[in-house]
Amino acid sequence: MDISEGLKFPMKDKDWTKKVIIGGILNIVPIVNFISYGYSLEVMKLVISGKETLPEWDNFGSKFIRGLVGIIISVIYLIIPIIVMMVFISMGHRGLNIVGILVGGILMIIFGFAIPMALANYVAKDSFGAAFEFSEIINRIKSVFGEYLVCYIVVIVLSLIVGAISVIPFIGWIIGAILEFYVALVYAYYFGNLYAKSSP
Repeated sequence: MDISEGLKFPMKDKDWTKKVIIGGILNIVPIVNFISYGYSLEVMKLVISGKETLPEWDNFGSKFIRGLVGIIISVIYLIIPIIVMMVFISMGHRGLNIVGILVGGILMIIFGFAIPMALANYVAKDSFGAAFEFSEIINRIKSVFGEYLVCYIVVIVLSLIVGAISVIPFIGWIIGAILEFYVALVYAYYFGNLYAKSSP
């Protein structure tokens, strides 16, 4: 897969600036940001079906539900790292807090590796249960493993860059929210394409 194509993908839409800004603004507000997440999953579904385009900003209710379900799926996959992190932090020792954050972060990266394909299976089949068809998800990842790993690393690096921008005083959080949404669209492109290429 051409990594640069994914980075440029959102800009191919003639109204991309407006659509990305709307998504970024919605991304700022807790719970409301489920809508922007649902939008990115809608993009993933379109990419899987061969339509590399950005949808219109309509049907907010369905986008909200899709985003909420996507968040629930991600949390379920990350429940073990979250528990590990909470156990360390609850001990109240500063050193253990740091260890907990580091160990939890590493486990999140490991357990999170399956999430993109799980979400792709969910949107492709419009079924919550499809996100937990572990045998198919593992087989699909294995069939495109090299590209999948590269895309996963690229998204992590992009997210870290966006996180660094977000802490800039005054305007960083606004720019960060918009860039975070842009990265979500890149994510949708990468893993939508990989799902379409993969074998169950």
